Amino acid sequence: MHTATGLIYDEFFLAHNAGRQTYRGSAGVADAGEEFDTPLRLTYSKALLDATGMSARLRPIPYTPAADAALLRVHAPAYLQTLAARCAAAEEDGIELGEDARGNRATEQVARAAAGAACAAVDAALEGRVRNVYALIRPSGHHAGPDYSMGYCYYNNAAIAARHAQAVHGLARVAIVDWDVHHGNGTQDVFYSDPSVLFVSLHEEGNYPLEGGSEQECGSGAGLGRNVNVPLPAGSGYAAYAHAFEQVVIPALERFEPELIIVSAGQDANAYDPLGRMRLTRTGYRRLAATLAQVAGTLCQGRLVCLQEGGYSLPYLPIATLGVVEGITGLTMDFDDPHHVDDRPLAAHEQAAVERAAAAQAAWLHARGAPA
Repeated sequence: MHTATGLIYDEFFLAHNAGRQTYRGSAGVADAGEEFDTPLRLTYSKALLDATGMSARLRPIPYTPAADAALLRVHAPAYLQTLAARCAAAEEDGIELGEDARGNRATEQVARAAAGAACAAVDAALEGRVRNVYALIRPSGHHAGPDYSMGYCYYNNAAIAARHAQAVHGLARVAIVDWDVHHGNGTQDVFYSDPSVLFVSLHEEGNYPLEGGSEQECGSGAGLGRNVNVPLPAGSGYAAYAHAFEQVVIPALERFEPELIIVSAGQDANAYDPLGRMRLTRTGYRRLAATLAQVAGTLCQGRLVCLQEGGYSLPYLPIATLGVVEGITGLTMDFDDPHHVDDRPLAAHEQAAVERAAAAQAAWLHARGAPA
């Protein structure tokens, strides 16, 4: 087993463009700037990895765009055809492709590339070429369902990667941990009745999407107990996330015994994100990532794949992402975070939220692995 960490990045991921936001009033339309999902999110994140010397410590992982066979393990054939046709016909940036999901002529091809990169990350980890991988990809995937685009997401990268691990590498149990500030509704929809995939989502309660994500949503049928939601109150910082890891996430992983852990690594729970109201920092993300790397080392030979999801603060997303990469590599780079958010102790209402999630899962946390 190799001890290196892999990195996937390609400037092709920048070709997807969701266009510009506008204000529409009775007297006309006013420009409101670029959509939050701007290509600069990746450009700046990669630049900070380069500037700190982190990129030089990582092993580049090649990839190819996902073939239809990989996408069809998750998405409906008609959806693939419709998405490709609408993008091919696009004459400008910002065409409507779904709820809060806009794109351009390149969107389907770039989304296919991101899905292929997610599969390549799985290959590298499972084949022992690296210990773990960070895939700095775009567009995100966790809001995309079997037949819909949503929330800046078109193909569900984490779900496609999980199915790839099962179909190509023969894995029986794959876990997905989603710490994006928004609930991973698309991933939940894909696996809600599937006992072979454990889905854990830690997200801000009441944020996007406005429906779903309750701790009472525990899966259905054979998948009952394989869906774990931990909605946390606005303002939660590292103390709340660490408590959720200790009380809910790690016990669920230990009892499921995954052969691979995939992280939907959306760093929009950072303290400066415009689409979240949480308080995580570079240090918090480093600690959470290091914890998952340690758990992966115990449960699945260190096989951990992190896939970029959200994160929309251009000044802070790169710093938060650096923290994640530091956590999975065990390295701390010589970089002073110019932003300061003080950690504070676990608040009573944060503890209560975690306890509600733990109670909802109590009947199922003792199930080990996938039922026969």
